[in-house]
Amino acid sequence: MIVITGASDGLGLQLARLYQEAGKKVVNISRRPCKYADVNIELSLREGPDIKKAADAVTALDDEIEAIVYCAGVLSVQPLGEIDESEIKRLMSTNVKSQILLTSYLLERIEHDVADIVCVSSTVGTKAYLDQAVYGASKWAVRGFAKNLQEEFRNKANRVISFCPGGFESKIFEKATGKSNQDFTHWMKAEDVARFMKQILDLPKNMEVSEVIVNRKAIK
Repeated sequence: MIVITGASDGLGLQLARLYQEAGKKVVNISRRPCKYADVNIELSLREGPDIKKAADAVTALDDEIEAIVYCAGVLSVQPLGEIDESEIKRLMSTNVKSQILLTSYLLERIEHDVADIVCVSSTVGTKAYLDQAVYGASKWAVRGFAKNLQEEFRNKANRVISFCPGGFESKIFEKATGKSNQDFTHWMKAEDVARFMKQILDLPKNMEVSEVIVNRKAIK
């Protein structure tokens, strides 16, 4: 089975669709259900107790875990002088803590099933953007966590992929700003990014794409 966090929309939703079409059992962990998932674990991944409940629900499933894909994430667009502690907690909990704790709680199962892990970061985790200090810091942290996982699994068959996509069509900006009129003309399609991720996971087990950065390219 394929475990995906945040598969209710965006990249996670499209990845769930591809795996359903491929005949795989899909498990979604998010606040809202995914129409392509066989199992929906409807929890917030912001607080530790709920993350533990999600891990326990996955552990209770008998199917072998082929991959865990951490797609859940939130965006912050705030000028530097307006950042407060609650915003830092919101971003770091959802984007970083959820990945670390789920991996820790599921470690025995991950090792037993030789499951792969995809830590979805962003190109924002490779460079800086104005008014995105907290979001950028969280995505840099995700990349750091992926690098550490690669060291932890160095002598094991599990693969760890740091996946850093650029801008693609999703509701993440609308959720962060309340603005729904964003122009996606030159943005990547979520289904194309999901297809690329699945292609990487479909590679033979002795091939690990340790990190991939996918930039959107504006074609005039």
